[in-house]
Amino acid sequence: MLFKILKEYLRRITRNYKIYLISILGMSIAIIASFHIYHFVYKELSVDTFHTKRKDIYRLVDQRANSNTRYKTTPFPLGKILKEKIPEIKDYARINTVQNKKLNVNEHTFKAPVSYIDIGFFKIFNFKLKEGSIQKFDDTPNGVIISEKIANTLFKNTNPIGNIITLSHDYNANENPLEIVGIIKNIPQTSTIQGDYFVNIKTIEKKHSKTDQWIVVTGSTLYIYAPILPDIKKIENIATKLLFDKMKPLFKTMFNQDIEPIYNIKLQAFDTIYFNSNDILGQKYKGDLQFLKIVMLVGFLSLFLATSNYIIMNLGLNLNRVKEFMSKRYLGASKFIIASQFIIESLLNSIICFCITLLTYPIIGAYIGELIGLNYQLSFVNDILLLLSYLGIIMTIGIVTGTLEFLLSYNAIFLKRNANSKKNSWFSKKVMITFQLFLFLSLTICILFVSKQIDFIQNKDLGFDAENTANIPTRSHKELKKLLEAKSYVKATSYSSHLFTSTIQKSPITSVGTNKEIEVLTLRGDYNFLKVYDIELLYGENFPYYEITGKEKWINRSDKKSILTEVLVNEEFVRKANLKNPVGQIFNTLGKDKYVIKGVFKNVYNTPLYYPLQPLVITNTDYSGWYYGGLSLSFTKGSKNRLQKDLTEYFSDKGADPLFLDDIIWNYSYQDIYKNELLLKRLLQAFTLIVLFISILGIIAISLFITESKTKEIGVRKVNGATIKEILFMLNKDFIKWVGFAFIIACPLSYFVMNKWLENFAYKTELSLWVFVFSGFFTLIITLSTISWQSYKAATKNPVEALRDE
Repeated sequence: MLFKILKEYLRRITRNYKIYLISILGMSIAIIASFHIYHFVYKELSVDTFHTKRKDIYRLVDQRANSNTRYKTTPFPLGKILKEKIPEIKDYARINTVQNKKLNVNEHTFKAPVSYIDIGFFKIFNFKLKEGSIQKFDDTPNGVIISEKIANTLFKNTNPIGNIITLSHDYNANENPLEIVGIIKNIPQTSTIQGDYFVNIKTIEKKHSKTDQWIVVTGSTLYIYAPILPDIKKIENIATKLLFDKMKPLFKTMFNQDIEPIYNIKLQAFDTIYFNSNDILGQKYKGDLQFLKIVMLVGFLSLFLATSNYIIMNLGLNLNRVKEFMSKRYLGASKFIIASQFIIESLLNSIICFCITLLTYPIIGAYIGELIGLNYQLSFVNDILLLLSYLGIIMTIGIVTGTLEFLLSYNAIFLKRNANSKKNSWFSKKVMITFQLFLFLSLTICILFVSKQIDFIQNKDLGFDAENTANIPTRSHKELKKLLEAKSYVKATSYSSHLFTSTIQKSPITSVGTNKEIEVLTLRGDYNFLKVYDIELLYGENFPYYEITGKEKWINRSDKKSILTEVLVNEEFVRKANLKNPVGQIFNTLGKDKYVIKGVFKNVYNTPLYYPLQPLVITNTDYSGWYYGGLSLSFTKGSKNRLQKDLTEYFSDKGADPLFLDDIIWNYSYQDIYKNELLLKRLLQAFTLIVLFISILGIIAISLFITESKTKEIGVRKVNGATIKEILFMLNKDFIKWVGFAFIIACPLSYFVMNKWLENFAYKTELSLWVFVFSGFFTLIITLSTISWQSYKAATKNPVEALRDE
């Protein structure tokens, strides 16, 4: 029976190859798109699932008040002390990843991230060694483990164990050579923890005293393993108090004044890290659950549209085969046999679409990957489960589609054809095509609003020169400043923080006169800060000119006297503090310092537009020897490449790797800040085109069905004197009704969805009426344009031929 069905299937494809090609094409496009989406979703949901202890691992994060970020680093010694004090903690692992470390192997110098880890890294996570032993790594303070990929790249066919890697901190300051003691198996892409060089954390510990490990050493990411943890809040409170008690005296010694440490330690479950870290500072690998849901919806709707369109196009073919099926019934074919024929044919079409998907993957995989931000590489060997599971989904769709075709054709094949059976078939087609029009309308509205919002934030006046500025975090400020100021394309330089920041860490200050407290965002700058960023000073005075001599002395803050620091504030600060005469007003800070307002500058939007305008304070750069920040500069338009070339030469002459330039904070980048919004825009644009294409195929199919079913009616009307215009209106009026009905449903739903999405932004575009009207007219024009040719052919057909054919 199967062989016979296959033979008939091939014969029908040969006879009706145009219809089948259109049907397969529509299905294939949707399946290709949904496969790439499935690949992305499958990998995203697989992140960190290979760790067997993931349900019992927690990461410590610092969730401070008045901040839009959480911090994933804690002082070095914290893990050991927590394990000693809390019996529920069975083990811990610390990871301190430093970007752009300078490495030298076999006379090859390059930069790469280096992770400092302890032995707990291998005990609580499922990272395995290909060569070497964990114990050897623990016993070798200067030991390093490299990845399998790096071993093959740097050492090719030789065994790297025992070889030496030289690692540098800054410029020419080399650490002790590191001995390769192991090779770690390549870490899966589906891991939030990545790396190729893992150095024993004792390398750092042995270079610093116990006190320095709390303050001087850059903090590590701390993971704890606690299989039985009945009270998470208790652990969080213990960790927070321990840090406060330990850091308070150290802060006093370090800053020579009483400063209250601010900590709020929380435990973050390891299996939630990937999709719950948008606000984690410094985490490179993170997912977006909201975007993933949108992508999943797009994939589901693609398959649904393709399936419904496939059914619409095949219903007409199946109705033309009624006599064939009835003949089989007379020859003894059961309902099961006929149903099997529908299902097998549908399965074959689905498998063909799946094969087309695999064949086109090498061609369009990179493009679709860029479209949805897909960084995963498909391997036909390693991803066999992914491929088989998707094939299972496609075959399920084939079975369901074949079953639906059988059920929708059941009355025509097994019962006497009557008006009701035609009416029911006609109703199902109307519902399907109206849904496609509704979806196309909704997507058109959404993509217009998403584009409108992105254009709005890209064109919004930020109040400062966001394009032609840079900030260089370098220690050679004076010499570099002099060099840059001699360049004709450099407009101004300033010892300062970078004005734009995505990290909002506000601190409270209190007015001396009114005791009114205000939360402010604080940056550092000098007399040239406003000039570099082209910020308008509204009233008051700028900072005074000050030239660094190199003989500045540390200011002793151990006395009881406070230090008065001059500051510039923005308009929003004045409004929030309710100041009528702000210049000269004094504010207390958390420490001994006091702020005195010297001038007020125009508001600038120096944080992402998700957030409202912040009260901003620019403190005068501290030349006493304690300085945070870098060298900011402004340059003429189009001079970025010249600046980058000069900086490369400068740092190379100083013995620094040119890759040091990666640390430069360039201008305001929409590609980084609004990455998800730009991805969403591209995704909706692509999906709208897919929906448009599938909808056009469906409209063509249903217009063919209409004209064929009304052939006799058209002939009778023309014989009775109906004009071509009247015939066209009769054939097209149903489509106009469907577009109108789809428009009525799509507008409120799209309005609700877009209104919710725009709530993510503090500054947003309006939900303009013209977008809805334009989308409705555009959909109507596309629909009428699609059916016009078929309708015109039917309207101009000779009525005698129409009546004879009928």
